[in-house]
Amino acid sequence: MQSSINQVIARPKACVVLLTLGCVLRCKMCHLWKNDERNIPKPSTEEWRGFIKSLGNFMDPGSNIIFGGGEPLLYPDLLVDLISLCHQLGYRTSLATSGYFVDEKMAGRLVRSGLDYIALTLYSLRKETHNYLRGMPDSHEMVLQAINYLSELKSPLEIAIDTVIMDPNLYDLIELAQWVRNDKRLQLIFFQAVVQPFHTKPDALWQNDDDYGFLWPKDTEEVVRVIDGLIKIKSDAIVAGQRDKVNNTVSQFQLFKSYFRNPQEFVKRFSCNVTQGQAFTVSPEGGVNLCPYMNAIGNIRESSIKDIWYSKQAAERQVEIGSCAKNCHHIINCWYEEEDKDKKGT
Repeated sequence: MQSSINQVIARPKACVVLLTLGCVLRCKMCHLWKNDERNIPKPSTEEWRGFIKSLGNFMDPGSNIIFGGGEPLLYPDLLVDLISLCHQLGYRTSLATSGYFVDEKMAGRLVRSGLDYIALTLYSLRKETHNYLRGMPDSHEMVLQAINYLSELKSPLEIAIDTVIMDPNLYDLIELAQWVRNDKRLQLIFFQAVVQPFHTKPDALWQNDDDYGFLWPKDTEEVVRVIDGLIKIKSDAIVAGQRDKVNNTVSQFQLFKSYFRNPQEFVKRFSCNVTQGQAFTVSPEGGVNLCPYMNAIGNIRESSIKDIWYSKQAAERQVEIGSCAKNCHHIINCWYEEEDKDKKGT
């Protein structure tokens, strides 16, 4: 299965493990709750554990294993088991969750597992706004409760907030950032720009769609003003000698401005940088993806991750990604990387 290109593909630095793409919340900007995974063949616990162990000869110690979804805590026993295994093998572990299932008992289990970083999603300090966007009347209460339970354990676990810039919460974001800056329980806040809701039919003009166009900020200059306010919070913290808790770079915020001004214009000067990030994702059925919008390059139930990574399919996918000019959420949000100003276009 190996190809002759195995000397030129860099080893990955991060792996995203998706135990599920399902969720119990009914978020307005994410329709993953519509996923039906009942008939999807998934790796067994032993297959997941075997995959994690196989990373030892493939990824460097300290590499980041990110557990995301959907809602990973729909499978609490498997999740805690895999985080514990990663910790034993020397990997850094991160968890992205709504916080809805983090009660006192689960908080203890996550801390004891050796989890290094947890990102809890909070769209607004105003419970009406957050609950409306989450589609659950008690979601605001549950995420704040999760912060309390996790912080009371006085562990090294980093607690962060993830949020999304969109029209319904636009006027709440500066207040949210200031709250994180002043709350000693929280280490970071990370902002994402709203994109077309997940698990919906691709539409280049989704911002005008009757079903979810309401998420797109209508006043572009107001969005710019808010983003400038977030940049100021970063700079104010640095000037004051405090920790800069806003985890976005200024260059990413500037990219957000360009994106909100013209969402149809490709935001990168050169090409998608997903492969440059040297990361891959394992889907709930075990598929290994360099890009979730393209075909998998293999499956952990059928081949070793090393053979998959250096396969002909992986090489073909990298070429395909390199020519992609879609403003997907990866290059704008989670996998954003600052472009080299000296790089020449091809």
